[in-house]
Amino acid sequence: MTEISGSTIDGFLDSLASRSSTPGGGAAAAMTAALGAAIVQMACSFAIGRRKYASHQDQLQDASDRCREIRSRAIELADLDSQVFQEVMDAFRLPRDSQVRRERRRRAISQSAETAARVPLELAELCAELVGLGADAAELGNPNLVADAVGGAALARGAVRICELNVNSNLELINDDKFVASARRRLKRVAEASQSADFLVERYLPNDDSPEDSTDD
Repeated sequence: MTEISGSTIDGFLDSLASRSSTPGGGAAAAMTAALGAAIVQMACSFAIGRRKYASHQDQLQDASDRCREIRSRAIELADLDSQVFQEVMDAFRLPRDSQVRRERRRRAISQSAETAARVPLELAELCAELVGLGADAAELGNPNLVADAVGGAALARGAVRICELNVNSNLELINDDKFVASARRRLKRVAEASQSADFLVERYLPNDDSPEDSTDD
């Protein structure tokens, strides 16, 4: 399996479009998150070191540094997502021609699905954090880069939605009720936090609520 971190953009897209189960949606979500982190980091960079934004330098620098960390981890998670998905597929291929083997296969599927669920869960939480970083960059940074900062938050929001789908598909295969309940609580917190990206985009779009001009006949 080719590492995504070592691929060109064209190479990754070709792999994603191919008739192969990996890389898939989880890897695409991770790369989307990396793009979001990169563009928020860029937005911060246009305010860091400039006198006009001196009062927010520490916050903007912290946001930039955190974006760099999220970007790096997201790329790692893109590779990891492909790996853990393959482990789930391998578990499904285990023999089931006896009761013992069926039980062994069932346990393997549950365990591999739990491992697989942890990847989009972590990514979703990073994306929820990235939404907040985008909001900070938009509010505190260079107003000329608002579209980039808010766009990064919107990309993170899109990645969260994919993560929600992927986590839930794995939870259906897991027999550990305690883990399933914990994962659902984490997803709920992420969903609530990331929803602010929708409002953030609307905040910076023009408000066209004025009535249309009309002429009396």
